[in-house]
Amino acid sequence: MGRKKRTFTGDFKLKVASEALAGEKTIQMIAAENDISASLVGAWKKILQQEGPRFFNEKSRIQKELEQHLEELEREKQLLLEEYGKSQLENVLLKKKLKIQD
Repeated sequence: MGRKKRTFTGDFKLKVASEALAGEKTIQMIAAENDISASLVGAWKKILQQEGPRFFNEKSRIQKELEQHLEELEREKQLLLEEYGKSQLENVLLKKKLKIQD
């Protein structure tokens, strides 16, 4: 069977690409040490040369922003659920009060 699809952090990609760009080791050596393909190391090296290190951190930044947005939505959802629960309780109490007065 084939290898399970893996995802790599921006920091890991930057580290590997920086090693390849430094030229102290061959791309094949770096790939073997990190258990990834040489073509992947070459691709990350090329991206680092063309885009610079911000490219790898950009994805991390976007991921963090999405996580923060999700947390905000979860807090808002919790507040809305609390408000809904309070309004449901008020409705029940008002209905009981109306029945008592009739």
